[in-house]
Order: sequence, then C-alpha cells, then structure tokens
Amino acid sequence: MAKETLLDIVQDLLSESDGDEVNSITDTIESDQAARVVRDTFRQIVDGHDLGHHETVSRLDATGASTPNQMTRPEGFYAIEWIKYDKRTTAGGDPKTEDVTYLEPTRFLEICSRRTESDSNVTAVALGSSGFEILVRTDKSPTYWTILEGYDTVVFDAYDSSLETNLQQSKVVTKGKQKPTLSLADASEPDLPKHLFRLLKTEARAMYFDLYKDGITSEIDRTRRRAEVRAQRHRHITKNLTNDKRTGPNYGRK
Repeated sequence: MAKETLLDIVQDLLSESDGDEVNSITDTIESDQAARVVRDTFRQIVDGHDLGHHETVSRLDATGASTPNQMTRPEGFYAIEWIKYDKRTTAGGDPKTEDVTYLEPTRFLEICSRRTESDSNVTAVALGSSGFEILVRTDKSPTYWTILEGYDTVVFDAYDSSLETNLQQSKVVTKGKQKPTLSLADASEPDLPKHLFRLLKTEARAMYFDLYKDGITSEIDRTRRRAEVRAQRHRHITKNLTNDKRTGPNYGRK
C-alpha cells in the first residue's frame, strides 16, 4: 500500500478544519500553511527519534586543492560508522577500496606532528577557521581520519599528489545515517516508518488547529497522546532488540 503524500495529508487537515478543497498545496493560503505545519512536524519527529532504517552508504564531498586532505559530509549525513577509500597506486590501476582507520583527535595530531615539513613528501595544510596547520603526507592514500573542527569536515592524514590534487568524492565511500527531508511538493511522501507516520498526522493536526483554528479539541489531543505512546513503545522495543555494534564515532548534528 502506497504511503500518503503531502497533498493527501494537507487535504485531510483542511477537510477536518472545514477548509476549502484544494488540488495542490499551493492553491490557497490555508493549504500552504498546512503543508508547512506538516513539514515542521516531520522535522521534529526526525530529530526526536532514532531512525535506524535510514542507515545508508554514501560519499563524502570533495573540497579543493587548498584543503587536499579534507572532505565534508553531505547535508543531513551523520553518525559516521566507517570510511573506505580507493587506494590504487596508479591512475589506470584497478580500484583498491580499503578501510581508513578512525583515530581520536589527540592521537591523530600526535601522528601528524611526528612528520618533518621539510621532507619532500610532507606538506602543511591549514584547518578551517582556526588556521591551525597539520603535516600531511602527499605520497600515499589516507590511512587515518578524524574530526577536528566543527561537525562537517572530515580530516585525513594523507593524499597521493601523484594521482590527485585533493581527495576525490568518487573514491570514497562511508556508512552512516542520512537524515530524511520533506520537500514542499504535492507528491512528496514523508519518509517515516508506519508508527511514526501516524504520529506525524496526529501531531500535525494538533499543531495546525492550535496555530490556525480555535485550538486543539479534546478528541484531537487524546488521539495525539495515544499516537505518542505507541511511537515511544515501539522505539523502546526496537532499541532493546538491536545489538549496536558500531565502532566508529557518532559525530554530526542530527
């Protein structure tokens, strides 16, 4: 059974609140308001629940020649579990995707600081806003990675300047969690499991009535509370049944 779309949910909200019938979320001011309420409610649910079903494999984004050993995580991608990089040694060689080991920042900096900047295979690269420089190998693919500043930049200890001017998106693969989004479009389908989908509708209904109507009715409030209880119960059971074997860090805002 197909999930309801954003338009379906908005039409239900307007029907329950004696609003005008619409064929698109952009048809009236009311429908636009309702759609934005659904989107805001969706964001709150995503931020408030551990959506393990959104674990995914992704790529990091490349930066540029001035930061050759640094990459950034895609928007909404967090809780990095592992990173692998194509460590081929020749441009035409077969791909050789291997693990890059995570190190705590202190240990990572210790390893980099042991290098000698005057060596032909070492260069100093500045980090983000602080301007702090670390010594990076330029003759090999990365062995280690860490997070040193903020939440978005992943720092590696090396890159192979004979093959690339900076670490490449096409060569890296990482596993983590991708935060789902909901665009303001008629056909958008909220990416939530069944129990949270019901919570989305009840919470959006309560928020819409509270903001734009005469307030939440007792029946709407009871329905919302029952949906909250079911969602919390399901999350508790899932958490206890899951054997979390993650060994990597959990960096990144949700």
